[in-house]
Amino acid sequence: MKLAVFGSPIRHSLSPDIHTAFAEQFGLAVQYTRIEATAEQFETRFAAFEKAGGIGANITLPLKEYAFTYADSRSSIASQTGAVNTLVKQGQDWFGTNTDGVGLVADLQSLETDLAGARVLLLGAGGAARGVIPALTNAGVQYLHVANRTEQRANQLVQHARKHATSSTIEFAFSRIEDIPNMGFQVIVNATSSGLQGQRLPIPSAVFANTPFCYDMVYGAQPTLFLQAALASHCQVADGLGMLVGQAAESFRLWTGKTPETGSVLTRLRNQHKLWSRT
Repeated sequence: MKLAVFGSPIRHSLSPDIHTAFAEQFGLAVQYTRIEATAEQFETRFAAFEKAGGIGANITLPLKEYAFTYADSRSSIASQTGAVNTLVKQGQDWFGTNTDGVGLVADLQSLETDLAGARVLLLGAGGAARGVIPALTNAGVQYLHVANRTEQRANQLVQHARKHATSSTIEFAFSRIEDIPNMGFQVIVNATSSGLQGQRLPIPSAVFANTPFCYDMVYGAQPTLFLQAALASHCQVADGLGMLVGQAAESFRLWTGKTPETGSVLTRLRNQHKLWSRT
């Protein structure tokens, strides 16, 4: 089974390690490779991958929007998010979907974070935030506040989310990050790139007063500045490695029909790559 992950830069992607570990659970022969591709190179390099027998692919930055247009058909979640991170060969066509939100919700649930009826603060209004809103709303979130550096983008994302929401009972709100009101949030998800850039977000300290569960999509050898601020306020925290493994597990299921166990894979990745853990 020939699989790959496309993106740029791609050399540090953990996806080959993850899917090799998944395949081992079922005794499957899987060849999973990294393929460097810019937006200009994507179509040509993906066509070569398909010609070589490729039947499934993960798509990462900066190609998720290009993969959306490349797909012959798309899931409803992909249509809502405008981005595809998983392509599945179906006959002669490619089916595109987005498993990021599934991965986030699965990880939050594994961490015993209850989303049903929750008040959630989502930091960021870019592609990462847009990609997880459908899964959050489907999980039963009661109140979703989107905060961004620029209020206009937060407003645009909220309008989009409200238009596509599957439930009319969800309450949406938006603001600039520095203007976030203290709404008694139970969960905060950082979908900005601040953790990659070593930037501290101007989050009002009162937002942490309710000790919400704080989740950063970024992972690394040390906790991000956002997680450090949350820990200083005695909040429970987690990084985004579990989301990465969770979205990969959903992709693997779509390609193979088999659902892998993720806990042991998470532990292996943290140990092998010396990644920070909350425990």
